[in-house]
Amino acid sequence: MRRCFRSIVGAMVAVYAGAGPAAPLEQAIKASYVTKFAPFVEWPAAAFAGPGSPFLICLSGRDSFGPVIDDLARGQRVRGRPVQVRRVADAASAGDCQILVIGAGTDGALVEGAGKSMLTISDKSAGVDGGMIRFVRQGGRIRFEIDNGAARAAHLTISSKLLELAVTVNP
Repeated sequence: MRRCFRSIVGAMVAVYAGAGPAAPLEQAIKASYVTKFAPFVEWPAAAFAGPGSPFLICLSGRDSFGPVIDDLARGQRVRGRPVQVRRVADAASAGDCQILVIGAGTDGALVEGAGKSMLTISDKSAGVDGGMIRFVRQGGRIRFEIDNGAARAAHLTISSKLLELAVTVNP
């Protein structure tokens, strides 16, 4: 499974490697990770507005992904739900999101008001700390840390396969 996950991310990166300055390689890698984390996380049914509601990936603060994440999510499905990307400005508009990417310049109230069944992702290498999954640079590569205790507190179950890929896991 580890090889499969890496090959999926590698394929997505290859698509954007020559895309120019609007989609730098590092951001394409992070966007690929964000769109590929969902199958490795279980959300409670109450995390969705209804049985036909989409799976929402929301971006707060400075959007470092641009159209790359939209392109990666287009046509994707998570457990039968179509994936949609939404940019949000405040806690009230982040309430229906299943994943919230906490970007630079995010208001602390947005992070605190994220909701109890929302996977939060931040970029430690960009100076944004917090979140259940944090991107870090290690040995010239983009890796991630997982705060599994925070995920469990939010009623989320992260697959052991994803936990194995993290550089650190906080219980």
